[in-house]
Amino acid sequence: MEEQKKARLCIEILQNCRNELYHDFPYLDGAFASVGYRCVEKPVGISTDGDYFRTECGYLIDLYRENPARVTRGYLHMLLHCLYLHIFPEKDVKPHLWNLACDIAVELVIEGEGVRELALPEDLTRNRFIYRFGGKKCSAQQIYQMLEKQDFHESVEQMQKWFAFDLHDDWYTNGSGEHRAKTKRKWEKILAYTGQNRQDQKKKRGSRKGEKEEYLTPMARSRYDYKKFLKQFTVPREEVELDLESFDYIFYHFGMEEYGDMPLIEPLEYKEVNRMEELVIAIDTSGSCSSEIVQQFLAETYSILSNRENFSHKMKVYIIQCDCCIQDVVVIHSEEEWKAYSRNIRIQGRGGTDFRPVFTYVQEQRQKKELKNLKALIYFTDGDGIYPRSAPDYKTAFVFLERTQKMDLVPSWAVKLLV
Repeated sequence: MEEQKKARLCIEILQNCRNELYHDFPYLDGAFASVGYRCVEKPVGISTDGDYFRTECGYLIDLYRENPARVTRGYLHMLLHCLYLHIFPEKDVKPHLWNLACDIAVELVIEGEGVRELALPEDLTRNRFIYRFGGKKCSAQQIYQMLEKQDFHESVEQMQKWFAFDLHDDWYTNGSGEHRAKTKRKWEKILAYTGQNRQDQKKKRGSRKGEKEEYLTPMARSRYDYKKFLKQFTVPREEVELDLESFDYIFYHFGMEEYGDMPLIEPLEYKEVNRMEELVIAIDTSGSCSSEIVQQFLAETYSILSNRENFSHKMKVYIIQCDCCIQDVVVIHSEEEWKAYSRNIRIQGRGGTDFRPVFTYVQEQRQKKELKNLKALIYFTDGDGIYPRSAPDYKTAFVFLERTQKMDLVPSWAVKLLV
């Protein structure tokens, strides 16, 4: 491929990434408009100095061919470096620690946005590292101090592997002092504009009548209730029990009348029933959910599961308490165990809210074959937390006691329910 064609293709790739990101981050329009694109022969990789995204063409084309979402995420990664002024380090910082601190900081921001299209392949160790921050967006300066104090067990090399995307050499060597100062003032203005722009975007979404009605309508429909949702995932099975409903009394009565004590048909000894065999119930125990509300949810759940039609003798119910990390896990196998748990339940947590640890834990249980036929996960919450980037392969419902604007935060792949 000719060099000019390669350069054009690289620019088209970056423009395409920008356009995709604009759909989810319209308030970054000022930042999107403030960087240009340049192709370079070396070094191999991609970088930014606040004026341009510079890339070696072969590197970008190969990376985009292999994983387009990785490049789109990387575009946002670099843009956030500019926006948060990471590209203007203090003179006395240790470059390798500052680079890593900035990479971790912007990746925490991207994770917190929960955009499905930007999701990375699951990495449990990386996820556990992120969970330690409890959903908080720490600044690069704060993370730099943690790195200096060696607060993390992981090696610098391991963390670089998880969070690095671009080269940072331009931050330390590129351009004259006057030009760098001008670029820094530009990004300071863009940062102030972006903050205001994001607030304006939120206000517009909340004030437009058409959008508000569109929001309320599915919420009203979602009140088809808990019971119907759970019944979708019951499994038909035969149990030893007289099936009097399918029993034909006409033939029974005819045999008894005509031949004495000789019924022509007897009730079936096996009855086909629908049972819920495996279920995960997660409870948001962050400070925003009171114990009274949690108790109300558990009472409603028990009223459904205690119904003889739903509760299976072989049922396995995981009840997980989680705020920003797993606080408690109890596995219920019988109606008696459920009653005992309900009587003695103690709410644990009261920290920030991150829904992702529950999904990670469930995946681990499935890999261990502890959960073999999971159909659904129920997550009781007030809706204010960090959601998983991608949908699991089982049905998920986020359950609310009352209608709230926070329902709008629930990902499109999950069901929103009102108890």
